[in-house]
Amino acid sequence: MRTRRALLALLASVALPGCLGAVPLTPRAYDEAVRVEALAVDFRQDTSGVLDLDLSVTNPSSDAASLTSVDFELWVEGRRVATGAQLVDAALPPRGHVPLRVLFPLAAERVVPVTASHPLEVRVRGGVVLRFGGTERRAPFRVQGSRKLTFVPPGLADD
Repeated sequence: MRTRRALLALLASVALPGCLGAVPLTPRAYDEAVRVEALAVDFRQDTSGVLDLDLSVTNPSSDAASLTSVDFELWVEGRRVATGAQLVDAALPPRGHVPLRVLFPLAAERVVPVTASHPLEVRVRGGVVLRFGGTERRAPFRVQGSRKLTFVPPGLADD
């Protein structure tokens, strides 16, 4: 039995180094590679706005990676109000982590003042793309919470 384990370990060590971005024995490693440290959302009266995300990105691989893009969906009170993507260029050492701040411009056709006295439910889901040579892996992230907003697209500001 011990010989069989040794043989399997030897085969894995020979086969896996060529697999850029491979994460043996941790199948959900990319699902846990991005953490949202801070989230801010602001719609302004002039219909512009910004989604500000502070992310912490960890490379679960023993291979160096580069961060190439970040995408997102923004939901307010259960309604999707914005989507977007942004190219980034950051190095990520093997098993290392880097902070990543991304500002996404927001735009709405119209906005209305928020009349509710309570904070509104805000959810963001998205992903960060890690490139290992010619291989890309998307590491997803999600965050939700309540935020006090001054303006929102119509249909979201009701009491």
